[in-house]
Amino acid sequence: MKKKVYMAVLTLAFAGLLTGCGKKTEENTDTGVSIKDDVVEFVNVELPAAKVDHDNAIAIYNAYFADTGSQDLDTFKTSLQDTAIPEMENCITTISNIEVATDEVKTLKDSYLQSVQKECEAMKMVVSAIDGENADYLTQADSLIAEAATLRSDYQTKLQTIANEQGIVVNQ
Repeated sequence: MKKKVYMAVLTLAFAGLLTGCGKKTEENTDTGVSIKDDVVEFVNVELPAAKVDHDNAIAIYNAYFADTGSQDLDTFKTSLQDTAIPEMENCITTISNIEVATDEVKTLKDSYLQSVQKECEAMKMVVSAIDGENADYLTQADSLIAEAATLRSDYQTKLQTIANEQGIVVNQ
């Protein structure tokens, strides 16, 4: 009797192992997309549309700091509220809606998305700082920008690692 119970448990455990392995294989064959193809699609096809909005918003944000004295705070605030923040929010929506097929590219997408979200939060903090003339908000915005830079660096590192593994040349 003990042998039958032992064999039944062993058979169920082995069947569970095979089921787990089979499931992973099914997921890969269901998508039919390799990591290499998924990365190339994400970086070269999907992401550029979002990047246009991102780059425009960042240009508006950076212009104030590059041209100190040539733009007053109210004009800067209006540019952030009316153009930069909506473009960042559109960028966030666009990236969020990108469908990826592999876990590796999902990780890339998440790093990039989190970076953009932090930048958008920073812009909103700057608007709040201007509205309330609160220097603490500017400190918080600086912190968010630093976090965004770290996330963007993480994205670049992950992208380069995947590219190296998949034989992809990344042009920066």
